Amino acid sequence: MQQAAHSGQQSLAFGRPQQAVQQYRRAFDLALARSDADAVGDIGYDLATAQLAAGDPAAALATIQRTRVELAARSAPDFAELDLAQAASLHRLGDEVLADGWAARAQATAPDQATIARASYVRGVIADARGDTAALAAALSMFRQPAAGKALPSADWRADRDELAARLALRQDRAADAGSSALAAAALRRQTLDYADMEQALELTARARLQQGDARQAADLSLQAGESAAARADTADARAWLAQAMMPGADMSTVQAARQALDRLRPANNVHRRR
Repeated sequence: MQQAAHSGQQSLAFGRPQQAVQQYRRAFDLALARSDADAVGDIGYDLATAQLAAGDPAAALATIQRTRVELAARSAPDFAELDLAQAASLHRLGDEVLADGWAARAQATAPDQATIARASYVRGVIADARGDTAALAAALSMFRQPAAGKALPSADWRADRDELAARLALRQDRAADAGSSALAAAALRRQTLDYADMEQALELTARARLQQGDARQAADLSLQAGESAAARADTADARAWLAQAMMPGADMSTVQAARQALDRLRPANNVHRRR
């Protein structure tokens, strides 16, 4: 069980979410065979996370629901991280009201500041998707800089903050600020090997550049996001972003590269785009 879970963790870290799903599913089955409640919860969460990374939020939601059932059968409590994964799955499936409810529950019940901050980030992304600028600003306000002399927050924390700042700036027509924050988020996501969220940050930067009237750079950034998604076999996002890279005003070499990348993609097998 531990070996299968470790293999899943390694596959996910190296950008192979489909392999991670297979390995975590094996580890989850072994946890059930052992009737190990702690492992069922931990590996069920990891499996759902891998399924989200693989672009399959419906499967992730089913995994979370089964994990809750299995935990209840063993008189074991569920936990805030599971609520966050459910919120992310529902967001990807377009059910923003339910998604925000689960993220709010995680925010209220999480035992540590890191999970509370992550819940605030998820609520901010949901607020942006719903066009709720006030709720997005409220989510961003949860990310307070530490006092002088305190330890610097983690790269994940800073990336979440920068991405929300970029989203809010875009809604407030502050394109230059949005671009700077989104680029900072992309660099931090790259540092932590979170390529899916790096792509999202690149796409936010592209939106900022387009708002500034720079279609050429916007197209280049969309191409980067699309090529990264294609490398991870996330065909839904890859197709959308590569198509966007062929926007009017794009450099012809960018258009050609995007067209070639689209031609190399397999038929789409996941239809739930990130937002």
